[in-house]
Amino acid sequence: MKNAGIVLMYNCGGPEYAKLRQIFAMLRLRMRPVEPNRYHIPLEELQRGEGEPVETDEAPIPERMLVFCGLGDKLLQQVLQVIRFAQLPPIPLKAVLTDVNREWDSRKLREELLKEREAIAAQQREQS
Repeated sequence: MKNAGIVLMYNCGGPEYAKLRQIFAMLRLRMRPVEPNRYHIPLEELQRGEGEPVETDEAPIPERMLVFCGLGDKLLQQVLQVIRFAQLPPIPLKAVLTDVNREWDSRKLREELLKEREAIAAQQREQS
């Protein structure tokens, strides 16, 4: 059975995310938890399971984050819909691996997602 894609997972362990892991398994998505000792590795390498961990005393990324790698648009929309309906604890940061971000490390991706989220919130405030 062929894998449908890979999901890089940050802070999505524990029993509260067991349902999420079941959903990904059901959809034949390979899951790769990313720990702080691998944050320095470019996303493209993390997707392939490459890159050497380093000892670090850096704090973990505080938010939960998912990076979807190699999913087609239809499957991605299905995954996002199932996550919404599953009533899981919130996962505020989600991204898709692209040509633009593939060489970014985890902290750079988080920084860009937070900027994007703030820009959207500011735009919504202006409209109300």
